[in-house]
Amino acid sequence: MTIRRRVEITVESKLLGLRRPPTGSPTAAVWCPHCSAPSLMLAPDEAAVLAGVSTRTIYRWVETAQLHFTETPDGRLLVCPNSLTQ
Repeated sequence: MTIRRRVEITVESKLLGLRRPPTGSPTAAVWCPHCSAPSLMLAPDEAAVLAGVSTRTIYRWVETAQLHFTETPDGRLLVCPNSLTQ
């Protein structure tokens, strides 16, 4: 009688894709006041996908100053992607 053993290896990877503004559109790089550098700021839903959390969590992190953010003159929230990795 022979004993057979089976070894299963599972590899998971995450593909990250960053969007770029279309040619001729206004510059998407905004000055992050916390990083003191220009950054390709993200909408809250994009930041949530990048961080693997809900949009509500992104808003909670913004409210508790755990993320760098800025608001546009028309009131839209933009999140600095550099702060997502910290």
